[in-house]
Amino acid sequence: MAAKIPFLYRLVFLYLEPVSIIVGAVYAHFLQPTYLHLTHAASAPRATVPISTSIVLSQLANLYLGLGLLEACVLRATSDRHVWRTFLAILLLADFGHLYSVAPVGTRVYWEYWTWNAIDWGNVAVVYLLALTRTLFLCGFGFRGPAVAHAPSKRVA
Repeated sequence: MAAKIPFLYRLVFLYLEPVSIIVGAVYAHFLQPTYLHLTHAASAPRATVPISTSIVLSQLANLYLGLGLLEACVLRATSDRHVWRTFLAILLLADFGHLYSVAPVGTRVYWEYWTWNAIDWGNVAVVYLLALTRTLFLCGFGFRGPAVAHAPSKRVA
């Protein structure tokens, strides 16, 4: 029988993170000028969003939507800790990529929290918290007893 996933992890990964991802998708698709201005005001288009940029933002919104739904649905479908660990380990790698993606703004974005706008809070602070929560999960924090060893999965041809 699969171990019960602690409440904090279920709250964060089944509800809070998927909702925050969907909010990002809404901004990237429906509020493109605002999204670009919050991302980097100095380089945001002054008038209308160029068509190529609009297409890329809509594609980003689609990826956000897919990720939010995958996380909410896959992790709801099982309490198998091995599945959760695999999924969250991949998302932890993506967290580092997400943090790297804002590097062109300058290193201040990683620590000058008093200068952050709404999107900086989402791109940095929220990602820090999610990465920490994923790391705690992967280290087994909050679980009772040792991690259960899993037999190798059977491959289906």
